[in-house]
Amino acid sequence: MNSKSLIKQKFATGIAVLFAHLPSAEKTLHFIVIFWVLWQLISSSLMHVDGDTLWPQIELLAKIHAFSGVGLMVIALVFFIKVVTRRKLTDLYPWLYRNFSVIKADLYCLARLQLPEPKPAGLAATVEGLGLLALLLAVCSGFIWLLVAYFYGSAALLLDVHKTSVGAIEAYFYAHGGLAILHFIVWWRKAH
Repeated sequence: MNSKSLIKQKFATGIAVLFAHLPSAEKTLHFIVIFWVLWQLISSSLMHVDGDTLWPQIELLAKIHAFSGVGLMVIALVFFIKVVTRRKLTDLYPWLYRNFSVIKADLYCLARLQLPEPKPAGLAATVEGLGLLALLLAVCSGFIWLLVAYFYGSAALLLDVHKTSVGAIEAYFYAHGGLAILHFIVWWRKAH
């Protein structure tokens, strides 16, 4: 086996290790959401919609983005339900139950420059829960804007709410992806 094939095989193994704890359906939904969110972020950066732009005047790419967002909303809701049925709300949102013990332990681990292992009610689970909420906020606010803009012409305030909520999912998307890459690098170095 040549070195290029070995690297490809090691890369595939590393990706499998990152997602080893997820059930198959959740892995599939995770990848669909990743690429769909990426498409939405790219398409939104290539378009321009003002709050007072009437629906018939909105450019084609913006309409594709809006209707694609409806599809993402459906997938995001299925993903959220799938995750919440597998895990407890207390695992994803421990702060709602005033449980900060595992988060504190994870932060202490980070302070020692070590990556904490993902665990229920821990930092990774909490961040995952917040990411799911950010995703739902972005797609639902976009859907509400689409309905109002389509039927009433424009919805400046709703567009502002949507754009702000997209900032949260965008920050999560890059941070979550960055941490996944960091975990991958740590695994890669240990695997050598």
